[in-house]
Amino acid sequence: MTKRILLLGATGGTGVLAMQAALDAGFHVNAAARDPGEIKTTAAKVRPVQVDVLGGDGLDDALQDVDAVVSALGVANDPRTLINPPPLYTDGHQNVIDAMERAGIDRFVCISALWSRSNDYGPLWFRSGPVMALTRVYSQMRSMERMLNEHPTLKYTAVRAGYLQDAEVEPPPGQAHADRPPEDHWVTRRADLARFLVECVAEEKWLRASPCYVQKADGHVLDRKLPKISTD
Repeated sequence: MTKRILLLGATGGTGVLAMQAALDAGFHVNAAARDPGEIKTTAAKVRPVQVDVLGGDGLDDALQDVDAVVSALGVANDPRTLINPPPLYTDGHQNVIDAMERAGIDRFVCISALWSRSNDYGPLWFRSGPVMALTRVYSQMRSMERMLNEHPTLKYTAVRAGYLQDAEVEPPPGQAHADRPPEDHWVTRRADLARFLVECVAEEKWLRASPCYVQKADGHVLDRKLPKISTD
């Protein structure tokens, strides 16, 4: 039974929510960041750890007493980064998998994207705008999925999320699809995604799979405010 997870990207928009979801599920969390001082919580079950996945620094120490790894890593949404994104999903995750193999850990859950499967999701205005801008990121995610599948004993789940929404959107929550989701389902609420990442670990769901996790688009705009983590 999983008792402690290593959470990568713990200070990001999805990572903060995944940390709370993990605490709500009863997990202890090694919360990783390049600067662990940015992890704003006093929760007793959270252990801030310093990790640089691109250099591999800190991974061996961060994996101590860990049963599974959840990655909420993502790249900054600015033009310079999108043109030449750092290889977080490929080189970074390869370093993580190598460290997991050294530690004897085989459960890995990470975020991919709906457009790593195909670039024809969402309305035309979206495919000709944001999807085009994120082409190199999605290509890297596609390579990441191939890399994960090349490790035959790795119990991975690469969650193909839709266009991430920080604001509240209308229920129902997202649904996981093994194959292509309905045409009007191409957004994902971060809070739902965070809970789903943790559920995949807690319930051993979607092993060696890349489910599409999306909900119906309803036109809400993004809200970039991050929630606070409880101290329970």
